[in-house]
Amino acid sequence: MDTASNSNLPDESKTNAESNRETIFSQEEFSMEGYDKHIRQARNTLFIAAGILLLNAILLFAKYPLDFEYMWLDYLLWTIYIGGFIALGFWSKKKPYYAILAGLILFGVFIIINAIIDISTIFGGLLFKIAVIIFLIKGLNDAKQAQEMKEQFENK
Repeated sequence: MDTASNSNLPDESKTNAESNRETIFSQEEFSMEGYDKHIRQARNTLFIAAGILLLNAILLFAKYPLDFEYMWLDYLLWTIYIGGFIALGFWSKKKPYYAILAGLILFGVFIIINAIIDISTIFGGLLFKIAVIIFLIKGLNDAKQAQEMKEQFENK
């Protein structure tokens, strides 16, 4: 009896090793419950960033004289930033990882370009900048884990 049970051990350990790579959940049971909070916060952060940038643009353009020569360039840049954050917020419903990553990159580009134009902008709105970066990074980490789980289900 012991000999028969010992002969099955290699087969069982092989089966256990194979089953460790598989999940006990089906794709229908997959829930982003633990990840959804930070992804949702990151999505909201993208929309909030767009809103605050819009408010900032309105206040900034109210100070400019109307005959400013390069006003069209400022309008274009601000429209790209604001529109980009809004588009990424909507895209984050379908592809949260890529949308949040693109949001971080867009926000970094925004900060760098503003610093090149006027170095004092680095310290303006510092709490806002830190908060946006923190929320996006938290969402990015959870979105990455959720995407990896989803890919595991698709590769089954």
